Amino acid sequence: MENVSWIRHRDLHLLTVGRFTYTSDQRFISIHNPMTEDWTLQVRYPQRRDSGVYECQVGTTPPIGTTMFLSVVGE
Repeated sequence: MENVSWIRHRDLHLLTVGRFTYTSDQRFISIHNPMTEDWTLQVRYPQRRDSGVYECQVGTTPPIGTTMFLSVVGE
């Protein structure tokens, strides 16, 4: 299985690699469904400041990445 990483573009902060969290903000969790190839970045108790661009990268050769925009609304 390839290494899957989640990165926050605002500060180019590496959030997770595989199931390991590399940020001190423990609200970010990488979840893998063992029955599929799906990986999800979970943000517990999201805040407006969490809005922005995030990227999921797969450590293949060449690397594959998909960016998405998270918009947190309300309180």
